[in-house]
Amino acid sequence: MNAFAILGSGWEFFIVLMIFFGIIVPLFLFIFGFIKYAKDKKQGKIILIIATIYTIIGFGICGGFGF
Repeated sequence: MNAFAILGSGWEFFIVLMIFFGIIVPLFLFIFGFIKYAKDKKQGKIILIIATIYTIIGFGICGGFGF
């Protein structure tokens, strides 16, 4: 019982991976999209649209798993 509390249940890596793909990747896409938008408006808009769709899908999947 004590070893389980110390070592964890084994789902920690999966949770961190889902948070990474659900939050951090779209955040980088938004930052990159705004930088690109300042230089080239068409490509910047495309990247921002992709980041928005990625965020909606990512939060939907993460919300479905109870995060």
